[in-house]
Amino acid sequence: PNAGPAMARDLEPGGSVGGTGRESGDGLVGRIPSSATSGASCTFEQTLAPGAGVPLHVHAHDDELHVVLEGTVAMHCGDRDFTAASGTVAFLPRGVPHAFRNPGDAPARLVTVFTPGGFDDLVAELRGMPPADAGDETKRDVIRARHGIRIIRPAPG
Repeated sequence: PNAGPAMARDLEPGGSVGGTGRESGDGLVGRIPSSATSGASCTFEQTLAPGAGVPLHVHAHDDELHVVLEGTVAMHCGDRDFTAASGTVAFLPRGVPHAFRNPGDAPARLVTVFTPGGFDDLVAELRGMPPADAGDETKRDVIRARHGIRIIRPAPG
């Protein structure tokens, strides 16, 4: 299916194509929504503060393609650990547990493309949670599960 006319956008902080182009305090900015690609993909820009990252998790439905624009990102995918410096492109396939974080002392910035699209629906649903529920990981896990994402937490003890 034809996704429509080609779109291009400079990745300057604050811009977007067909999305909000804003971040909500989590450093994640929607750039190209699934609706603009007929569901083929969605694209985000993420700024990771020093020490910040995404815990070990697995996607049932979507692959991630990361392009590191600035800084360094420590990535774990399956049984591999690697460092992604500025200019690195990393593919994290669905079904393989992965995590990433900024090990540096300056912010890291990356662009992430999810294929197929739909990850933006998860982000919208999580951001739309009532403030009283937003910190409840059990409720967040229910939403993640609806979108085929599972956080892998260490066993207690």
